[in-house]
Amino acid sequence: MATTCHVQEDDLFSRNLQKRYNGLVTVRTRAIRGKGAWYWFHLEPILFQNQDTGTAKAVKLRCGLCSALFSASNPSRTATEHLKRGTCPNFRHPEAYYNGNITPKFKKRNMLTLPAPLSPLAMIPAPCSAEPVLPCQPTRPELTQAQIETAFDLLAEWFYESCGYISFSTLDHPKFKAFLHHLGLPQVNKRYLFGQKLDAKYEEAKFEFDDKLQDAMFFQLSTDGWKKKKKKNHSADVDAFVNVMLNLPNGSSLFHKVIFLGDGNLGSDYIRDVLGSTIREVSGSDVTRCAGIVADIGDINSQILQELDLHHHWMVNITCQSKALQKLLQDFFKHIPLFASTASLCLKLTQRFKSHHFASLKNCPTHHQNGSLDHIPATIAVVESVAQLSYTLGEIFTEKIISTEPSDREISGAIQDSKFWEELDSVVSLIKIMRTSLQEIEEDRPCLGQCLPLWEEVKTRIKGWCNSFNINEKPVMELVNRRFAKNYHQAWAASYILDPLYLVEDSCGRYLPPFKFLTSKQEKDVVKIITRLTQNEEAHIALMELMKWRTEGLDPVYARAVQAKERDPVTGKMKVVNPLGGRLVWETYLVEFKVLRRVAARLIFLQATTGKLKWNQSFLSWGCTKSRSNNTIERAQKLLFVSSHQRFERGDLSDEQEKDSELFNCENDKILSQSLVGTPVD
Repeated sequence: MATTCHVQEDDLFSRNLQKRYNGLVTVRTRAIRGKGAWYWFHLEPILFQNQDTGTAKAVKLRCGLCSALFSASNPSRTATEHLKRGTCPNFRHPEAYYNGNITPKFKKRNMLTLPAPLSPLAMIPAPCSAEPVLPCQPTRPELTQAQIETAFDLLAEWFYESCGYISFSTLDHPKFKAFLHHLGLPQVNKRYLFGQKLDAKYEEAKFEFDDKLQDAMFFQLSTDGWKKKKKKNHSADVDAFVNVMLNLPNGSSLFHKVIFLGDGNLGSDYIRDVLGSTIREVSGSDVTRCAGIVADIGDINSQILQELDLHHHWMVNITCQSKALQKLLQDFFKHIPLFASTASLCLKLTQRFKSHHFASLKNCPTHHQNGSLDHIPATIAVVESVAQLSYTLGEIFTEKIISTEPSDREISGAIQDSKFWEELDSVVSLIKIMRTSLQEIEEDRPCLGQCLPLWEEVKTRIKGWCNSFNINEKPVMELVNRRFAKNYHQAWAASYILDPLYLVEDSCGRYLPPFKFLTSKQEKDVVKIITRLTQNEEAHIALMELMKWRTEGLDPVYARAVQAKERDPVTGKMKVVNPLGGRLVWETYLVEFKVLRRVAARLIFLQATTGKLKWNQSFLSWGCTKSRSNNTIERAQKLLFVSSHQRFERGDLSDEQEKDSELFNCENDKILSQSLVGTPVD
């Protein structure tokens, strides 16, 4: 049996390699005919075969200029690093080897405008000058055409990846033009940069997207951004933009597109139609490849995901756990009197101090009228700002600015009351606890099986907070359990049981699934979800295999290999060595579970949170507004696609504004300290 399975796996591996090779040959053929990237004229796909069996064993790219071999996983990167950056000793110019019969689609045309020479009139002596005035020409580097094109290639990629954070008008800025001239570079042709060049980059990224998606047996649809954004003055809503990404079983993610939702009401029917059409668009003819959806839709619309579950028995649709923890923090401010009273006093205090123009509180955000707590994120910011100034407020709040108004007496009494500061300290401590949990989620990107441990950890931290500050635990935990119930899905328990990462060693040395940590309801949910995910005639087989899994578990050698951890050199935290080990064990080793292994493979890889890909909102508003033409919207979508592809390649999905904020945060802290203490900054 084991030999047969290995033969089948080798055959599948060989077929996938053959398919990859055929796809590369097709792309190269199209490129040579003028319908693809220039570098395919130099890179040739090579299929290596097993001499004994004749089956494919590897696919490589061979450079036609120096015969070097490279991996075929990313031809664009190979071309950049080997050809354009000078690694290939025989490469001189992207067009040097083209003959009359080979005209690449994205061939560089007259994209570069060389600076005009100085007029001969500049050599004429000035009327009042005794000597001729010679022009002062700065020394410019002498660059080859290949160096110029390489520089502009990198410049274009930078603009694409920045995607709106770098304004397009920057290309026409006099200082930028002077900078290019100083380096020996000509001016940039914007029409080429956002025309043919963008089309070429889009075709390359789209080919790699299609190739990776076709190789994946299934995928998870991730949609982020359903909630409308608030303008800075909080007077109106801004149109919503939804990022649509695909999570693959190998742990990678692909960007699909941005959906512009318009300014209408995001009702349940509308969201259902958008999700359904997106699934059909990505899946093609086989919608069963969509293993599920993770979305950040609100509590009211979360029923849509449940309805899609019922109509598509093979899907598991969940809400984003990162958003769930954010809502839990908001629940505390809405329903716990301690949070509401503390926040209300902080708002009044901030407004009162701002009316007297105290520099120490000028950075506190006050987007509220009459102490309103409607906008919880801004309220949290005010509470944290007041807490940072707790050691100086008592000194600067003097009798000279206290009037006879009741509000002033209330503020004065709060500041002089130690209870207020203790309560403020407790509120800020819980905010930090929730922020820590959210940060861990963003860093670790938990899968479905980690949802139960994640919430147990949150509950433990909150209970510890209650004990530390003598808070009544009952109402707090009621809110936690209610939020947990709103987000809970039967697949959480099933994935937790099936993932070898959570197997527990018993007294006999066996590694068994952790059924003992489930409630009786969750144990029943495991059976329900496995029955739903399998076909009717296979359901009873899956349940029999589940019983075998429960009693026998996994071989200790494989279990220890899956659960092996090492310390991350950057964060110092212990992390799993092979995050994909659990799924690979089901696919390659646990072959006796003919039905259950297919269920496990679909469940284990599912992400519990939406991606954190962020965009420049002003660019999205500009590119997708209704006043723009279809061509403008198409250009914007292509730019978003190319930008996301490059950012995924680098593994950097952060927001440029967040980076700037982190850069200046230290300096802002020093300036704030100087304004409070009145001492010079070191």
